[in-house]
Amino acid sequence: MKRASLFIITLVLLALFSSCASDNASKASKAKQGNTTEKNNTTKSSGSVGRISFDTNDNDDATYKQHIEALWEKTKALLREDISKNYSDQELKELGTEIDTAWVNLQMHCSINHMDEIDKIKDARYANIIEDIMGVIDELYANRYTPSEEKRKERMENLKNGRLEFKIKEFDETLKNAN
Repeated sequence: MKRASLFIITLVLLALFSSCASDNASKASKAKQGNTTEKNNTTKSSGSVGRISFDTNDNDDATYKQHIEALWEKTKALLREDISKNYSDQELKELGTEIDTAWVNLQMHCSINHMDEIDKIKDARYANIIEDIMGVIDELYANRYTPSEEKRKERMENLKNGRLEFKIKEFDETLKNAN
């Protein structure tokens, strides 16, 4: 059941990304070309070095948990950095696209290469951690769901006033306790 659910989620996410603007599609394509969280940085079309990526074709011997931990360490640093700055909504969306793409790539990689590990997960929090992290990413960057300006400001204030740190601690604890 977990395998089927993860596969369906992956297909839905792929469909969402295929409908994004061509600029976002080209960024996602570049992020998939030979970049890993541990080995390389992405190169944006502007020539600057990207902040985060994950290669769906990653061939290292890392486990499911190790992949999540490595990407999570980079992600939480970026979340903290970005929430402390006064970015416009458009700038946040652009920054968030790169992070979201890395997590979608990790999700696709895991659905293909780590299903045996995923099927053995009994802890519901750990089983859902990728989706939960992606939810917090969307709260900050609003890449998948764009609420009204009022709702968006409310979410940002909640994140700034402790929700982000609460979620970071929650995810850290879940990963710490995962088998």
